[in-house]
Amino acid sequence: MGVVAFMRDKMVYIVFVLIALSSYAGVYHRELFISLKWLLPVSLFMMLFQPMVYMDIRKAFTKSTEVKKKYLILVTLFYIALFPTLTWAFLKLWLALLPNSDPRLVAGMVLISLAPLPSSAPAFTNLAGGKFQLTLVGVIWTFLLSLFVMPVYAKLILHTVIEVPMVVLLKSLVLYIITPLVVGQLTKYAVLRWKGVDAFMRLKEPLVGVSLLGMYLMLPIVFGINGKMIAERPEFILAGAVIMNVYFILRAAIAYFSGKSLGFPFDQNVSLVYSTGSNMTLATAIAIGTFGPLAAVGTALGGPFSDMLLMIFFVRLFNILRGRVTAGTPAVAGGDGE
Repeated sequence: MGVVAFMRDKMVYIVFVLIALSSYAGVYHRELFISLKWLLPVSLFMMLFQPMVYMDIRKAFTKSTEVKKKYLILVTLFYIALFPTLTWAFLKLWLALLPNSDPRLVAGMVLISLAPLPSSAPAFTNLAGGKFQLTLVGVIWTFLLSLFVMPVYAKLILHTVIEVPMVVLLKSLVLYIITPLVVGQLTKYAVLRWKGVDAFMRLKEPLVGVSLLGMYLMLPIVFGINGKMIAERPEFILAGAVIMNVYFILRAAIAYFSGKSLGFPFDQNVSLVYSTGSNMTLATAIAIGTFGPLAAVGTALGGPFSDMLLMIFFVRLFNILRGRVTAGTPAVAGGDGE
């Protein structure tokens, strides 16, 4: 197994080990982690660069089909109406259970609830027997919607909890979304123009490694800085993990039964369920840029502690459900979703 494959396949275990060790070390050596805070923008750019290079916005929307139209309508309704409403309800529940929560932690949890789909969603969709290309369209579409959804709804939902500096938030959007996208697309154009398609595809694995290294650098710094708070108030981590799991399970369940009621074939419904995840990378970048490192602990509660685990669980669940589908032929993993 290569180094990049190891970092990717063992990601869940590596993440939890890094969080545990850095949180413990942060109790006694917080100053060391604070001194490394300047590396956070670097690590975040490393995390964001690879998906921006391989994002093909034009290809995703040049071919319109009935399947794609129905899927995009549902995803749009979910992302601009249902998910923000659920986020508002979840915030009320959180504040009722833990009224003394640090507002920055809460802000991070809200931001990951409003973030677009993760770039890993199509790969998990494929493993679960869904339409890879359909989820890929959802990743790109919600990414574009996030430029509106994240700042507007963050302001509306969080205004009673913490001051949301809109100028800083918009600057973070530009710094951590627009800039990596522009640089990534220019990189793609340059490599394709001067080196060709084969060189472009060979570049993908190393860039995945860079993205993973960025995450493995970011997590120890964030949890090391906040280790003392985590040790003093572990109930926040436990309660946050439980609530975020309930939140993302609810999103997935609504998507599944909505697709089923509308007659979506099994493989398209799998894609719809995987279109309820959240991009921890983008949410963390915006959270740190706007509210500081403690907000990134909130986004982690919605990432490694919930959404990441659920995506893995759904692969197994859908493989079981697919075996029970009796009508028609079994769903074929991958496909073009068209």
